[in-house]
Amino acid sequence: MDTPKLASAYTPAQLTKYLNYIALPDQYAQYISEPESFPKTEEALRDLFRCQITRFPYDNLTCHHSATQLAEIQPDKIYTKVMGRDDTAPSCRGGYCLEVSIFFHHVLRGLDFSVYMTGVRNRARIDGIPQGEFKGWTHIVNIARLPSGVEYHLDAAFGGDGPTSPLPLISGQITKNLGSQEVRLIYDNMPKQTRKEQKVWIYQYRNAADKPWNSFYSFAEFEFFQDDFEVINRFTSWEAVEKGNVLVVKFIRNGETAGLPLLEGEVLKMTDDVFIAGKIMMVNNVVKLNMGGRTRVIHSFGTQEGRVEALKKWFAISL
Repeated sequence: MDTPKLASAYTPAQLTKYLNYIALPDQYAQYISEPESFPKTEEALRDLFRCQITRFPYDNLTCHHSATQLAEIQPDKIYTKVMGRDDTAPSCRGGYCLEVSIFFHHVLRGLDFSVYMTGVRNRARIDGIPQGEFKGWTHIVNIARLPSGVEYHLDAAFGGDGPTSPLPLISGQITKNLGSQEVRLIYDNMPKQTRKEQKVWIYQYRNAADKPWNSFYSFAEFEFFQDDFEVINRFTSWEAVEKGNVLVVKFIRNGETAGLPLLEGEVLKMTDDVFIAGKIMMVNNVVKLNMGGRTRVIHSFGTQEGRVEALKKWFAISL
């Protein structure tokens, strides 16, 4: 049974502004003024998703640089934050997981996709590697169903470890990610489950074909609502402040590498399709670049003024 197509919080004019901003390939120009007519194919969903993650970075800056230290996740407030008002330009901002994914959810609704949101259980990380049991609800993904009947997992804000393509809800199907990394979803149990009949989807990665798979998070095909994420947001905003890590992650699209200190072999030709060429990340007091190989530091700073300058230089973000 199809998921009901609910109304978007965004108007057709707001959606047109969004579609113009994300710089879709030329073949989608005919749909910009009529957002609901946007094609509902795997290719179109992939291009839309990649344009989304290369325009709206994952960042937890609001949690660190606002008076309340609480992200505002109401759809209208998120739109104004990232896209500006009717007479202003987009801000180059994104947000943390709840902000960006709720924003993208209402974009998908406005484009007439059949989509719902669900909560995610992350695993804790030690030295960057996910380990141990799956924790409580601290993340969010969208599940979209195409007219073909295939459902896709869309995670637009998991930072540098997020997928760079929609992932079909097909257990074990491997998708190439950035560089040599591969990702997949498997339909299985979490180790601590006592009800083994209640399987969940688990998002896994391996950094090369000869490496073992490891699990980032799990989710179920169970609809969450705005009210659920309002509750989760209280904890996740607090946790971001408590951990103290300042994070910005933006994926880089082919042909959009101007100003980056690329090494020999990292310069890619511009093509008509959309693919993810790399990612640029701020982690506390350093800026790192990964163009599909080894991550390297390209900038460091030691003051708040230095952070403000780095945000503007590398991400075009003004606090």
